[in-house]
Amino acid sequence: MDGNSAGDIDPIIEKHGRLSPGDLLDLVGDRIKERCAFLEGIYNRFCDRWPGVYLNRYLLQETVESYFCDVYRLKFFRPVNLINEYKKAAYTMKWIARIRPIQMDEGHGPSTSTLMVNSYYALMSGFTLLDINYDAKNSEWWKTYITDTTYLLHYHSVSVESLTQEMCVLQELDAARKADG
Repeated sequence: MDGNSAGDIDPIIEKHGRLSPGDLLDLVGDRIKERCAFLEGIYNRFCDRWPGVYLNRYLLQETVESYFCDVYRLKFFRPVNLINEYKKAAYTMKWIARIRPIQMDEGHGPSTSTLMVNSYYALMSGFTLLDINYDAKNSEWWKTYITDTTYLLHYHSVSVESLTQEMCVLQELDAARKADG
């Protein structure tokens, strides 16, 4: 899975119409496994920054299942045939920030950075889905953006619509930066 293809649910809607969440999840089980593996790969790239935490695979699966249910509802109840890559990233970020699949090991005392790890993970997952270079050492602007957005994802309810717009703008900025060399 390349990260940008979440798998469209349109054929499911066409064939089955309205489904219960359980029935939907049964139909997209392989895509759930693929997305979990993809997100676990993102976690593995930066987990060494936070000692004393682990990825709870049950909560990660719950995160991915919630993503697919949200996308299904969006497509079923609104005239949306395909969701764009920005919405895919935004829904992923929303559910990671809400369910918080990264947990602290028993006996490990919390620190500010450890408490924020799920918000950072949500942001990095969104960036990875959109192939945005998020290396914060490139500029002070990126460092500030990552810090501020991590704070928002942790302490506030952020709408999918606003995250979608932010991801669109950030991808354009990143593309322009890459083009400038």
